[in-house]
Amino acid sequence: MTHPLTDPQAPIVVGVDGSECSQMAVDWAVGACLREKRPLRVLSAVGTVPYAYAPTAMMTADVVMGAMQADARRAVDAAVNHVRDLAPDLHVDGRVVGGTPQLALRHASGEAHKLVVGRRGLGGVRGLLLGSVSADAAAHAECPVVIVGGPPPTVGPVVVGVDASPISVTAIAHAFAQADLLQTSVLAVHGIGITNAPLRGQDDTVVTNLRTEAEEMLGEMLAGFPEDYPDVKIERRVGMGSPAAEIVDAAATAQLVVVGTRGRGGFRGLLLGSTSRAVAQVAPCPVMVTHTAPAQATT
Repeated sequence: MTHPLTDPQAPIVVGVDGSECSQMAVDWAVGACLREKRPLRVLSAVGTVPYAYAPTAMMTADVVMGAMQADARRAVDAAVNHVRDLAPDLHVDGRVVGGTPQLALRHASGEAHKLVVGRRGLGGVRGLLLGSVSADAAAHAECPVVIVGGPPPTVGPVVVGVDASPISVTAIAHAFAQADLLQTSVLAVHGIGITNAPLRGQDDTVVTNLRTEAEEMLGEMLAGFPEDYPDVKIERRVGMGSPAAEIVDAAATAQLVVVGTRGRGGFRGLLLGSTSRAVAQVAPCPVMVTHTAPAQATT
């Protein structure tokens, strides 16, 4: 059976709920479909949360569910119409499914090449930068997840966070593939994680050795990819700050950031690591969160 990551007919799936973030997610997904020559599927889910939805206690569960389904259908239809305006030749279909958005997107990810979601939806709480739906998708999806929190930039490199973990190899592969599609460069970033001034200032030799080791690690992790993607220029950056801080800093001029679900510092059971979560919360450009994948699943 062909895996969705290598199946040329597998769709890119975008979750919508009518929020501003989901509309921007649709825009990014359209561009990705055009670049990768893939169909687009627009998806919305209707769960069973009537008490959070009903404006009055007089509304019955059936009435509430009907209103929720109507809202979901309007969100899907609006997104599909928007896609057809943007890209008339792009094959797009819209679906409203039952269940919570989290479970619906998890299920859809099993057949998707990529899953695209807004950073925060209509149910988000102001100040909670990474919504429950986007966080769940990033942690549990079976395919790469792209989290969109603002208007997608159209210039800049693809930034990839690199450490010595196996998942980092997958992130690097996706970063090179995306940079090739976007006709841009890759900026590989590693944060050493020295935040204490005494260590920085009292022993320059220690800092120099750490930087040298990090640069050697970057070279080893990136080995082979420039040969596979000869048109993609590569830049390496080693910073003294935390991995998340260094990646977010580099993202200021990027059009996409790629990170793995868990890096070297993660522990089993914590599916969305602290670095990937922090980057997804505040990066000024879309963030792709990658998971383990077949060797050929690079786009």
